[in-house]
Amino acid sequence: MKAILDRALDALCSGGPVGEAMTGLAVELETRRASMPAGEWREWVATSARTHPLAKALQEDPFVRHSATRPRGYPGDAELLDFIYRSDNVQSRVQAASALGRKLYRYSIETPAPEAVRLRSSLAAAEIDRTAARIRRPHILSVACGHLREARTAQSLAAGSLGRYVGVDQDPRSLDLVRREHGAMGVEALEYSVLDLIRRGETLGTFDFIYVLGLYDYLSDETGSRLLSRLFGMLNPGGKIWLANFTGELWSTGFMEAVMDWWLVYRTPEQMLAFSAAVPKESVAWREVFLDPTGNVAFLEMVRR
Repeated sequence: MKAILDRALDALCSGGPVGEAMTGLAVELETRRASMPAGEWREWVATSARTHPLAKALQEDPFVRHSATRPRGYPGDAELLDFIYRSDNVQSRVQAASALGRKLYRYSIETPAPEAVRLRSSLAAAEIDRTAARIRRPHILSVACGHLREARTAQSLAAGSLGRYVGVDQDPRSLDLVRREHGAMGVEALEYSVLDLIRRGETLGTFDFIYVLGLYDYLSDETGSRLLSRLFGMLNPGGKIWLANFTGELWSTGFMEAVMDWWLVYRTPEQMLAFSAAVPKESVAWREVFLDPTGNVAFLEMVRR
């Protein structure tokens, strides 16, 4: 494996196209991950992958560096996703990167995980608009909202068709940005942790659409079930909830873990459907799991009777 890391580093330092070298590296890392027990894989990542000179070269990509260094102290923060969304607030860091760093960035944000992140945001925005078309001035709740980037493409928000649009998150810095960018349109940004939601989520009110796009990628089954039970109880009759989770079908998972220190909890569609057992059957009018067009993210959809 050291020879593979060496070859990848040589290819990057040669100044040629990065795509072939990076794809080859990602495939090799995923193959190694799949062949090792989880504990051995984590040990190899810590003692070999992270200490190889390749790791430093790959962090010239500001997206990779942000993930690996976790400047906010936790993985998958809103600024990391802004690199994926190509948001204005991170472009100065992209432009300040080295020539190699910019090449790596252009490659890395087109890999399957970033593509799926952008797609799930678009799907959520479309569902917000469908809810507004179905219900007069609906109430919408985004859990672990980050920078609430789907608000930029939800036409119903711009049209003033929403009754309430609430974003909750544990990170006050993310909420400050949401207030600056969307507060004038009536968006509410409130600080709630997962534990806060489980304990007192009902204080937020009731909603016609609740969606959780990225949080479940980091939750245990027990915490996820408790949170779903609380959120489902906050739906109005006929209200809908979406829980999104990566499925584990990514060929870049080894790269995400070994290079970016980005570890997710992957779940199959069947595992997502199992969460619905946290809600009494008599309260459920509809439940299903659907996949995004890439097959990389599963959505549990439930409707309250």
